[in-house]
Amino acid sequence: MTLRAYRITGAFAQDALELLHAVTDVRGALEEDDAVTVWLDDALPDMPFDGLEIFELPAAVANASSTGLENDQPILVAEDLLVRPPWVERPATFTGIELIVPRGMAFGSGEHDSTQAALLALHAAWNDPVSFADVGTGSGILALYAMTRGCRRIEACDVEEPAVLAARELLEGADVTLGGPETMPWRADFVVANLTAKEQHAALPAILDRWTQRGPLVLSGMREHEVDGVAARLPRVDARCVRGAFTALTVLPSA
Repeated sequence: MTLRAYRITGAFAQDALELLHAVTDVRGALEEDDAVTVWLDDALPDMPFDGLEIFELPAAVANASSTGLENDQPILVAEDLLVRPPWVERPATFTGIELIVPRGMAFGSGEHDSTQAALLALHAAWNDPVSFADVGTGSGILALYAMTRGCRRIEACDVEEPAVLAARELLEGADVTLGGPETMPWRADFVVANLTAKEQHAALPAILDRWTQRGPLVLSGMREHEVDGVAARLPRVDARCVRGAFTALTVLPSA
C-alpha cells in the first residue's frame, strides 16, 4: 500500500487532526506543538479551518519506514488510569484501569485534552451506574471506560458514520446509533458528552432528556471562555476538571 503524508501547520492544526480522525482512516500521525503530520491512504480532504498551511511530503518520505505510530506512548491520564493503542505495551509497573483504543479509527482515542478531561471527570465521579450513555462517542473511549468498570447497559451515538463503525467494533454488546442523543433508544443514569461548545448548546435539551439524573452528567469539550455559557444551562455544576485548554463539567445526582 502506498501512503500519502501531509504536514499541517497553524493554530488549528490539532483541530484538523481531530476532524481527520473522525472522517478518514488515519494510518499514522506525528504531533508537534504547532504542527501535525498525517499519513493517509488517499488525498487529504478539505479542511474547514482558517490559517492552515498544508504541505504534502514526497512519496519516498511518506512511505519510509516511519509513520509516527512507532512513536506512540501510553497516555497516563491519572495515576491509576492509562490509555494506549494495542501496538504499545503496557508499562510493567502499571496496575490501574487500562483502556486499549486503536488510535486512527476515529477521534477520541485519548490523545486530546478534551477527551482526557472527560476521562478524568468520569473517573472522579464514577458511581457504578446501571446504565451509561456516551453522546458524540468518537472512537468509543468514554463508553469503553464504563464497560471496563463493569457497566453492562451501554449506549452511544455519533453523527459521523466512521465513528459509529469504530465504536461498534470497540464496544461489543453496546448499542451505538448514528445521529444525535435523540436516536439513543433509552434513558441512562450516567451520561457523558464530549462535544464542542456549539454542539453542546445544540444537543443539550436532548442530552438532558436522555439523563435519568440517578447518576452523574459529564459535559466536556469547552474552552475556558465557553464554559460559563454551558454551565448556565445546567441545574448546577458540582465539579470542574481542566486538562490543557479544555474543561469538563460534572453534575452529580441529587441526594
